Amino acid sequence: MARIRTIKPDFFRHELLQDLEAKSPKIKPMLVFAGLLTQADKNGAFPWRPRYLKLDILPFLDFDISQALDALCASGLIGRYAADGQEYGIIINFRKHQRISGTELKEPAKHPEPAGEVVVASGGNTL
Repeated sequence: MARIRTIKPDFFRHELLQDLEAKSPKIKPMLVFAGLLTQADKNGAFPWRPRYLKLDILPFLDFDISQALDALCASGLIGRYAADGQEYGIIINFRKHQRISGTELKEPAKHPEPAGEVVVASGGNTL
C-alpha cells in the first residue's frame, strides 16, 4: 500500500540522481526513486518486485523498471537483501530524509529488516 511521503526541494539538486538521469533518461531513475519513497515502509524497505513496483509507480510509461532499480542499487541509493525467503529493497538514508509520524510510527514495520548483508552496488559492496 502506498504511503504519503515528503520530497524536499534539495531532491531536485541531488547530483548523483541528476547524473543518473542524464546518463540514462530512458529508465527514469529520478522518478523511480521518488516513487520508491511511496512504496517503502517506515524503515525504507519495500518488496523487490519490479513488475508490481512498475504498476504502482509509473504504469503508463514504456520503460524497464528493473534497469532503473539496478542503476539505483549500483549507485548506492538503494540496497537489496533477502529475508524470510523473499527479496526486498531498502532506501539508503531513508530515515534521514523522511519523518514518520501518526499511526505508521506506532505500528510495526510492514517488511522485515535486513538481518544479513545488503547489496548496494554491482561490485557486491554491502551495507
